[in-house]
Amino acid sequence: MILKGLALGFSAGIFCIGFCYPVLGPLMLSKPQLSFKNSAISLALFIFGRLVAYLLFGAFFGIIGGIISSLPSFRSIVLPITYLILGILMILYGLVTSFPHWTVCRSLEKYYQNQKSNLIFGFLTGINICPPFLLAITTALDLGKLWYGIVFFFFFFLATTV
Repeated sequence: MILKGLALGFSAGIFCIGFCYPVLGPLMLSKPQLSFKNSAISLALFIFGRLVAYLLFGAFFGIIGGIISSLPSFRSIVLPITYLILGILMILYGLVTSFPHWTVCRSLEKYYQNQKSNLIFGFLTGINICPPFLLAITTALDLGKLWYGIVFFFFFFLATTV
């Protein structure tokens, strides 16, 4: 579970850089008067917002997976088909650099005025619906336990943060 989270997170790293930097860059650069300490706090708030989003998704889909895993068709039909579709999406993701029309954060650029917004923007980038994130959700469903989903998403978060 830990290695799976790390591997999926590392596989999404290029996308994460391409997605988070256009959000984080203007946040950091729009405040040139910030000291190193305040810049570090801004970055930490952004990363913490992403972590909160990842852990909430991990917990939610871990619980949902536990509930629906008792359905006979879930493990034998739904999950294999979902993994197949997401595997194809991951291949396409590797060929295509990003899916910018799926992002909510680009429309919010005008609101980057205050440092506290870093937490909100970190959270929003943490719920970006991209193929690796969808695969992480499916894996949390497959794991089927609250703590497994949280642990998996935590290691997914760590790897995407690198």
